[in-house]
Amino acid sequence: MIKKENNILSFIVDAESSGQRIDRFLTCKIKDESRSYIQSIISDSKVKVNGQIVSKNYRIAEKDIITVEFTGKRDSNSVIKPQKINLKIVYEDSYLLVISKEPGMLTHPVPGSDKDTVVNALLYHCDTLSDLYGRDRAGIVHRLDKDTSGLMIVAKNNNIHQLLSEKFKNREIKKTYSALVLGRFMEKRGEIIMPVGRSRLDRKKMCVSIDTGRNAVTEFEVKEEFENMTLLDVYPETGRTHQIRVHLSYIGHPVIGDKVYGNSESKKMARELELKRQFLHAKRLEFNHPVTGKDVILEDELADDLLRCLKVLRGVDLR
Repeated sequence: MIKKENNILSFIVDAESSGQRIDRFLTCKIKDESRSYIQSIISDSKVKVNGQIVSKNYRIAEKDIITVEFTGKRDSNSVIKPQKINLKIVYEDSYLLVISKEPGMLTHPVPGSDKDTVVNALLYHCDTLSDLYGRDRAGIVHRLDKDTSGLMIVAKNNNIHQLLSEKFKNREIKKTYSALVLGRFMEKRGEIIMPVGRSRLDRKKMCVSIDTGRNAVTEFEVKEEFENMTLLDVYPETGRTHQIRVHLSYIGHPVIGDKVYGNSESKKMARELELKRQFLHAKRLEFNHPVTGKDVILEDELADDLLRCLKVLRGVDLR
């Protein structure tokens, strides 16, 4: 990155970043600005690629030269406001907290939806949060999909955020998910090692991509078997977007209720179980505290809708 003037930044795109949307790229590179602000300056023609004005959907290519002019203006409507929303706090100290995210709740605001997210709730609950990636991602070290429930780590300051990010990068934070998937397995344990990247056919989806994907590793263990479904413990060693759902779908065992990566049979099973979302829950976190050095091991019970599904499969009378 080259700073040309006080209000102009310049970037040259590297090979690894090629193919990304320009708004995502700039949000990662300009850490003190939110994605909504980045999108607003793109719309105001303040971002150019090789001298040409582009839209927020532009896909960058290797060696593209991006220039960004900052106007200093902010859209007051884009300010993320604290909201008094119930947070299930599993652990908290002066440096971080771990929450149990409810299903159906976005982790952070996205364009067109800046309310009722985990971030809105955190801003109300906490006096201080990390802001490495802007206020609309305050405290967020890692994300859970909207329809995935379970444990999330939140950083209270930028130093802790950086330390936790390093732990994730170095695979020092062990995550365990519960997933109910279609079909049964010959083996009791397995490992999926396939690169995951953005789908060329549908840019909103991820897929296994040998040529453009990033390394992704998912381990799994059979915990309980039913007639045509299996309950797994899943251990993602890497943290690619939608990794667990993509990997399990790729090997022919999509997560029950997954509307994006499921097939007709897995969706049918969800309807029969009256399950409205994917059966995926982040149930356990294990890590060494970045300040105290103590081991932190946390567990979170399955959400009520997932527990109900298992009771039905086990033949428990719900009356």
